[in-house]
Amino acid sequence: MNWKLLERADLDVQKWDELVARTENAALFSFSYYLDAVAENWCALVDENYSAGIALPYTVRAKQHILYTPIFVSYLEILGSVEDTRSMKDFIFANFKIIEAEFKQPILDTPTEVFTTQLLDPNQKRKGQVNRMLNKAKRFELEVVRSTDWQRVFAFIESELGGKFSGMTSISLERLKKAYSAAEQKNAIQVVEIRKNSECVGGIICLESDDQLLYSKGATVDVSKENGGMYAAIDAAIQIAIDANKQFDFGGSRVEGVRRFNTSFGGSDLEYFSYRIDKSPLWFRLLREINRRWFKKS
Repeated sequence: MNWKLLERADLDVQKWDELVARTENAALFSFSYYLDAVAENWCALVDENYSAGIALPYTVRAKQHILYTPIFVSYLEILGSVEDTRSMKDFIFANFKIIEAEFKQPILDTPTEVFTTQLLDPNQKRKGQVNRMLNKAKRFELEVVRSTDWQRVFAFIESELGGKFSGMTSISLERLKKAYSAAEQKNAIQVVEIRKNSECVGGIICLESDDQLLYSKGATVDVSKENGGMYAAIDAAIQIAIDANKQFDFGGSRVEGVRRFNTSFGGSDLEYFSYRIDKSPLWFRLLREINRRWFKKS
């Protein structure tokens, strides 16, 4: 294929989003509106007809371009049909000396690590703990209600998650908020509120495309969590996906406890591949190492 690397400003966004939409099982975070919100910068490797490609988010430090996976993106993925990925790999290596990214396909050869995300498998039986927690939510008189007010749920996400996890900074949360706002304009957002005595006590926010419903983020107060609130919210979101004949994507996590939660609903593992490659100049590697040690001490 004749690849060309296009910066976001030079990309034909309509053709790009059409490529994402027609790629089977493509992730929502490959759409331009989402990358615009969460990535510091991004470009795309595409062929001349936009029949295949891959989004390449990057950050710039001391004039060094670093290919990376933004915090609210699980992996980068090949779109369209690419029979031989060697030329794509060569193009990526030619343009990025530093790679700190995850890919859906192992296109850069042997990965540094292998992670998993989970997709709902309708043929998998739910585990008993799901029904127990759903019954607990009923006994506690929690309600789950579809809503259009993502900002009300986002306030819980901001409060519960902000600053408690690596990368979950005020800047990253603002980027996520921007992504939700863009999704709302495209009618691509679904919200499930958790309520107690008609008062919102948390909820989850999902993003959707024509064939997929992706769990993005969620949070609820401790007493709701202890009484099955998140189980009830995820159960409601799964039903929304089933009713619309869409695949439900749990969003994935490197935390084993979250994986167990997802698989208890019938989530099936999908592997993706992490790469840490640094061929930057020696001075830059030394500078980064000094910075790492400095921040570790402080």
